Amino acid sequence: MGEKSNKNIAGIIGAIGAVGGLINAATPLVEKAIDNAQNNLEKMDSKVVIPELYRKGFPIDLAQAEELLTERGLKVSKSKLRMKEADPKYRDYEDTQVIDSNPKQGTKVKTGTTVCLRYITADVIEESQKIFDDGIRIKQEAKEQKAAERQEKKERLKESVSETMDSAKSGLGKIFKKDRKAIEAEKGEILDE
Repeated sequence: MGEKSNKNIAGIIGAIGAVGGLINAATPLVEKAIDNAQNNLEKMDSKVVIPELYRKGFPIDLAQAEELLTERGLKVSKSKLRMKEADPKYRDYEDTQVIDSNPKQGTKVKTGTTVCLRYITADVIEESQKIFDDGIRIKQEAKEQKAAERQEKKERLKESVSETMDSAKSGLGKIFKKDRKAIEAEKGEILDE
């Protein structure tokens, strides 16, 4: 039994050695997996600020905005402005210029969040310019119409004043004619006497 128990002990020690060797070999792999999992959790839990993507006077196009967001670990979704959303305020914008985002710039979000970028196209810019030009034309036409109405009113007033003056002259003339006849009649009476 002595020899058999020594063999069992040697087998157990050999098995423990093999398990220890496996543990030593697997330890760096397990540690690396744990580190990766922790880094992924940290990334998921970490927050970033959505950078400034649109500001008057400093246009950022869609490609630049995408790059800024992906550098911060954010995902990008794109949405172009529809033609019916054309507005005179967009007439000076540039093609593919970012005009809005959801969530808004300056907001803190978790890494991996999707940011929807709204951008403008050349067609919408062109339509916005047409709307602006039409508005200017309509204002100019209204201004010209008012000026014409004022001039017409002025001429009617002038004509009315002229008619009133003519009527007054005519009335005065009749009064003076009556007075002349009366004066002449008086003179005639005085002479007759």
